[in-house]
Order: sequence, then C-alpha cells, then structure tokens
Amino acid sequence: MTSQNLTVLCGGCKCAVETVANPQAHDKVTCPKCHRSDRFDKVMDSVREHILHLTTKSMSESLARSTRGNRFVKFESKQPSNRSFRWISDFRA
Repeated sequence: MTSQNLTVLCGGCKCAVETVANPQAHDKVTCPKCHRSDRFDKVMDSVREHILHLTTKSMSESLARSTRGNRFVKFESKQPSNRSFRWISDFRA
C-alpha cells in the first residue's frame, strides 16, 4: 500500500482549507474563501466518505467497461448516486 499527501478542500468552493499544523480532533478547520468551518475530526470523516465514494464509483465504472460486450459475463450494478460533500480532497481515483 502506498501513501500520498492530499489537500483538503471546501466542498462548496473547492478552495484549500486552513488549519493549525498537526491538528487535533477538536481543532477548527476553516475555508478562507467562504468561511465554512468545522472541527478537524468531522472534516476528516467527510473527506473519508468522499474518497470512498470516488473509489466505489470508479470501480463500478471499470467493471462495467471490462464486461461490456462479453456474452459470458453480465455485470449489473446500481451506480453510486452523485453526492455533494461538505469537505473533499484532491484525490483522483
């Protein structure tokens, strides 16, 4: 498993957020553009949900593409709905 550094972004204006260095769960995270703010632990929960949603969507699309046209394997899946998130990251699946 590899690790990568991601930037936390405001879900509304897609601007990088501001927080203290090495934040604790109770520290405040604020968007400098629209002034949306929340606790660091809640921001990270939203970012995790966003990454999980992107990964699920990407895997579903990939499986659908790989089985398209195959007469032996039929892939049926409900595509994840488009959602909005309060906090997101610059993760690309």
